[in-house]
Amino acid sequence: MAASAPPSSTGSQKLDALVQQTAAKTPEKLSGMALYSRFAFAGAVCCAVTHGALTPVDVVKTRIQLDPVTYNTGLIGGFRKVVATEGAGALLTGFGPTAAGYFLQGAFKFGGYELFKQQCINILGYETASNNRTAVYLASSALAEFFADIALCPLEATRIRLVSEPTFASGLVSGFGKIAKTEGIGAFYSGFGPILFKQ
Repeated sequence: MAASAPPSSTGSQKLDALVQQTAAKTPEKLSGMALYSRFAFAGAVCCAVTHGALTPVDVVKTRIQLDPVTYNTGLIGGFRKVVATEGAGALLTGFGPTAAGYFLQGAFKFGGYELFKQQCINILGYETASNNRTAVYLASSALAEFFADIALCPLEATRIRLVSEPTFASGLVSGFGKIAKTEGIGAFYSGFGPILFKQ
């Protein structure tokens, strides 16, 4: 009696080998933390890079807001004045808190959005969520932004203090520690409302 082919066999050894090769090369579909951590990491890197790259613009903007009499020649003139009076390195004041803060904010925002969106789908069911997708998107993004801003706020408070008072501290760690020690943890969240509405 001849051996019968396995039930998943096509009857051709070459075709069966090709099917097995294709199945072996098919990537595993990500879900759960493996999926959300990828969204979080992508968001973290992108937000840290984009916000960090714009640190010089933010320094000049803050100087214009704090001292409009001295910095009254616009953005380009503001760049020139900061470089002339404080040196080119002053344009990177607050880079550490900006990059770190927006790294966290991006992780919570993008990872959180995907997580909350999936939770809405799980709670409402696919069809109801699909029929109300705008509400699902808005609720998911609002929840993600809320938690992202909780992570961002202490670092943004440190950044603002470093830029507005250049002699306050030498950088992220010393500035963060000084605010915590002298003003308490509440000082980090004094601007939470405006940040929440701004973001």
